Amino acid sequence: MRARTEAELDRALQRANIPETDRKAALARLRELGYMDDREVARVRAKRSIERGEGARLTALRLSAQGVKSADARSAIEEAKGEADDDELARTALLKRLKGRKPKDDREKQKLLRALIAKGHRPAAAARALGLEWEGDEEIDS
Repeated sequence: MRARTEAELDRALQRANIPETDRKAALARLRELGYMDDREVARVRAKRSIERGEGARLTALRLSAQGVKSADARSAIEEAKGEADDDELARTALLKRLKGRKPKDDREKQKLLRALIAKGHRPAAAARALGLEWEGDEEIDS
């Protein structure tokens, strides 16, 4: 079992064909008893995501999809990042992926750049981690 956000639990109850009034009553009671805390769930998930080498942008998207409010997601991500900035997170993710070795060639660097961007790192930060120039836009499609 794992902790769920209120939205995840509501969807699970809905899939189990629980009537809406019963779902709302159950969720209210769980909240009243302190068994549900979306902020805590967001904090734990953001920490795990950042530790796995995922960037703040992907983490924010995932938390949002899981029903976490954007303010709670931002707060959880900032706590998980600690003092690390985007460049440091990209470097750490790159080191984790390469396991201490250097990229073989430019082709591998381009592949790693795409992988870091796909993991939610800002393109410029990913490029700097690889020692590449980035002249593109910082905003990419999700």
